[in-house]
Amino acid sequence: MKVTVKWGVILGVSVIVWTLVIHFLGFYTTNLAAGQKADVVATILPIAAIVMALLERRRQLGRGLKIKDSLAVGVLTGVVSIPITAGFLWFYHNYMNPQWADLLIAYKNQQMAAAGIAPEVIQLADQAQRAGSTDIAQLLGALIGTPLISLVISLVAHIFVRRQPSPAAKG
Repeated sequence: MKVTVKWGVILGVSVIVWTLVIHFLGFYTTNLAAGQKADVVATILPIAAIVMALLERRRQLGRGLKIKDSLAVGVLTGVVSIPITAGFLWFYHNYMNPQWADLLIAYKNQQMAAAGIAPEVIQLADQAQRAGSTDIAQLLGALIGTPLISLVISLVAHIFVRRQPSPAAKG
């Protein structure tokens, strides 16, 4: 199996498992503050998948990675995950937790009001959040955002994993 397919599938499945665990803990329904924190922690998922894919590709090649190797592996890993994550999240948002957008928007509106933000600004933010939570906006976010985020992760990870470990470091 190609490294990118393997780690892309692992990434997609890990997003599904993460989302389900967080959902059943109530973080996307009744404890949205914890859900916001959990979403930040979840950024480790694509980072870990891409770094692991790069390390595996480096082992396969038996040499250090060139920047083009890292970019190709990282971005393709992210792209492979898109149909898995986008498909599941569409199902989740439409059938498992169809009120997710309303709950999240109400939570964010409440935070803004508590911070003393003007009602007109809150109303504009509400409209923008609703526009961003449509199926098409979510799909476009996945199709555009995932490759871009994967590109950035790949560039940063390349700095740390590009070189083949020295024979002494291998043990």
